[in-house]
Parts: sequence; C-alpha cells; structure tokens
Amino acid sequence: MVNKAIDLYVKNFSVYHYKGWYWIIHPVNREWVVNVADSGYTFFNRDFWKVFFEFYPSKDLDGDIHNWVVNKLGVPKGKHCYPDYIPHEYNWKDEFKEQDIIDVINKGELIK
Repeated sequence: MVNKAIDLYVKNFSVYHYKGWYWIIHPVNREWVVNVADSGYTFFNRDFWKVFFEFYPSKDLDGDIHNWVVNKLGVPKGKHCYPDYIPHEYNWKDEFKEQDIIDVINKGELIK
C-alpha cells in the first residue's frame, strides 16, 4: 500500500541514471527526491518526503523509502538509506547541488 501511495506522489517525476547513480527528479523544477547507487546505497530529500509522511504517517520512513526504491528501480537493497540531512547530526545537502542535478538531466540516461 505504501509503494502505491509513493508511486502516486512521484508519478510525474523522471528517473535518470548517471555515473552509477539513479536519480528521481522533477523534470520542471529540478527537485530531486531520491538518489540511489547501483549498489543500493540511498539518499533521500528529507524536505520532500516530510510532506508526504505528514499525510501518510509511517513508523519507518527510511525503510518505506528504501523498500520502494528497491521495488521501483530493481537495485539491490543496500545497507544504508539516509536523508540528505538530520538536524544537529549531519548535513549532506551540499552534495546535491543544482549544477549536479542539471548535469544528471543533461548528461544522464533517462530511464522513464
């Protein structure tokens, strides 16, 4: 049920593969929602998913996103699934810069 709800939430997003990573990105505003390595190592956009889970509560946000990614993209289930930042713990938001997203869109392989 969660996977179907997530599919609806991201139905207009595109999937790109670039340099060993899959990216799920909105094609117009370039907002990325998931970045997952071929190995299954996963990052997700915390702010984007926070809104979804306000309306569709979950006890395991990371696990639900990770399971969806595995089912959607067919990647192996990696050992890690992290938000791009956790307040007062770590912040990887700088790893997901707008220019990187533009490169993914312009140079990556559009999967769907």
